[in-house]
Amino acid sequence: MTGVRRSGLPTSAVRELEQTARRTLVRHVGLALCAVAVLAVAVLLSTRLGARPTSYFASGGGGVIVLDLSTSVEPAKYRRIQRVLRSLAQTSTRVGLVVFSDDAYEMLTPGTRGDELRPLLLFFEPPPASPIVRRSGRSRGGSQELPSFGRANPWTGTFRGGTKISVGLGEARRVIERDGIEPAVLLISDLDDSALDTERLTQELIRYEADGIDLRVVPLFAFNEDRDLFEQLVGEEAFVQNRELLGNTAIEERQTLVGSFPAALVAAAAALLALLALNERFCGRVSWRRA
Repeated sequence: MTGVRRSGLPTSAVRELEQTARRTLVRHVGLALCAVAVLAVAVLLSTRLGARPTSYFASGGGGVIVLDLSTSVEPAKYRRIQRVLRSLAQTSTRVGLVVFSDDAYEMLTPGTRGDELRPLLLFFEPPPASPIVRRSGRSRGGSQELPSFGRANPWTGTFRGGTKISVGLGEARRVIERDGIEPAVLLISDLDDSALDTERLTQELIRYEADGIDLRVVPLFAFNEDRDLFEQLVGEEAFVQNRELLGNTAIEERQTLVGSFPAALVAAAAALLALLALNERFCGRVSWRRA
């Protein structure tokens, strides 16, 4: 496509029009600089949009989920596990998954798309009538009858012991060190930790702080004494509160991002369009030729 060249009007008043030409040139350069500046702001804002998978991981990205599958996790707690896993699956957050009771293993490697968690949701469907299994003693003493998981699952024959949170957190830390990923861990547990694990858990949390690993905790209706102990170790700010939990899980099935309307980006785009319009309106090239 060839350009269209406009011919100048013949005139003998060249000197009189030179001032107008300079003024037009200054306006043109000024608007061009403003447009470039607004474009740069728009690009910057686009990289800082409030859209994020969920707020479980402080970085707004992914991390490692550490999931408690000990026998103290009862049907009422399955629903909360489902809430968290489903929100991560719907937003395709990149995660790793470590499961544990008195032992731990890596179920999903870091960087796995969150939708790979969907097959696990079936195992956390509360059964209509929960069968009862007897566990020999609660973590802190005594015996208790607890419901089993509603469906047969791969970990039924493996995780039959008590809860040792330190082994789950330790496995997640080693995964982070091995893969060099974002140091963020989401612990999903009822915090009913074995009394024999308290010292090891404390040492593990000290390692977390030293290594700069951000830890968030989703408590599965923890007993007050269990939650109080954990709050002393990690602080109340580490806990995912009910309001945040509901906000993260109130996601439509087809929704892929949780975020506010990018008002600043829209305003920058509108300003850029306005500058281009002003340039076209007021900065047409002044040209002439001698008579």
